[in-house]
Amino acid sequence: MADKFQKLMLVGDSMIEFFDWQARFPGRKVRNLGRAGESVEELRFRAAAIVERHEPPSLVLVMIGTNNVAMEDFNFQGAYADILATFKNAYPEATLVVNSLLPMKLNYLAPDTVARVNSSLKSLAGGAGARYLEIWAAMVDHDGVALEGILEDEVHLTPRGYEIWADQLERFLEG
Repeated sequence: MADKFQKLMLVGDSMIEFFDWQARFPGRKVRNLGRAGESVEELRFRAAAIVERHEPPSLVLVMIGTNNVAMEDFNFQGAYADILATFKNAYPEATLVVNSLLPMKLNYLAPDTVARVNSSLKSLAGGAGARYLEIWAAMVDHDGVALEGILEDEVHLTPRGYEIWADQLERFLEG
């Protein structure tokens, strides 16, 4: 099963961009197409250019929405669905994965905000023929609060946070 996913394309915001995924997965070809500050709508516009420039991967992982939630913009499901459709149409043989949003400590958000958005993303993934990768649950305690030592600020991950995420992704890749 591990040989199935040799070419990984990771797209999204700074959560993708700020980690050396290739170093973490040295036996695979990894394209890190994260862009700091990117919103769902911005990735929707960029997705067409991505598929024009890059050969088909065996897996496309989409991790986007952090900046929308941080700006209290929760109405991005239509744009997200467009992103998934773009990748699904361009790379029909690839496994398409929607990554859950990760924990945030933004005091102005309700405590269950990320969990609610992730529930919506899980439904969206199912409707788009994509897989859903739940990472948030591995990074929070039983109250939904980010584990100690995984966030360097209110949003971005520490090396420990990335280690948890990469371990979960590795389990997924290995089936």
